[in-house]
Amino acid sequence: MQIDWIEWLGYLASVVILISLTMASIVKLRWINLVGALLYTIYGLLIHSIPVAFLNFGIVLINIYYLYIFYTAREKFTVVAADIDSELFNHFLQTYREEIEKLVSIEILKQCQKALYQLRNNEIAGIIAGDRFGDILDIKLDFVFPRYRDYKLGEYFFVKHPELFRERGIKKIFAHARSEEYARYLERIGFRKVPDSTDTYEKVL
Repeated sequence: MQIDWIEWLGYLASVVILISLTMASIVKLRWINLVGALLYTIYGLLIHSIPVAFLNFGIVLINIYYLYIFYTAREKFTVVAADIDSELFNHFLQTYREEIEKLVSIEILKQCQKALYQLRNNEIAGIIAGDRFGDILDIKLDFVFPRYRDYKLGEYFFVKHPELFRERGIKKIFAHARSEEYARYLERIGFRKVPDSTDTYEKVL
């Protein structure tokens, strides 16, 4: 039986587009959708269907446009101290409880000495909670809301503007990688694994 690879290309393009629609991150959605639309454009040309190729090439251009806007936009970031006993903080814990408890127990979080909301364009995009010992912050939770998981928060606060922590008297940060994904994230933003430790990373600001 001869395999019709052109037909399978159409199936592949459909699957990629379906996967893109499951992405919580707008950036991931745009990138994956772009790939799916590009595959559909090629598929349309191969089956000599100009409408299919034209429509999907238009989608490719739209995705490229919005990705360009995203990567070139000048966004505003800041941090605001969070009250661990506040109604907002408790709402945050309950909303993301299942995901958070894979990283740290709620009981440990409620005992943390310090918490900071990370704001992106005046919207709460993430939260850092931990214990402070002198000029050291030991992070128990570094949580970014799904739609903002594009590394911009980490790169802004830990790489480009560590003075936002230094202004609060913090000179070194410890974080604990309880997953390979988070370990890769920490390494990307300049943390280094503590010798003889299984999951602890540090960054001098």
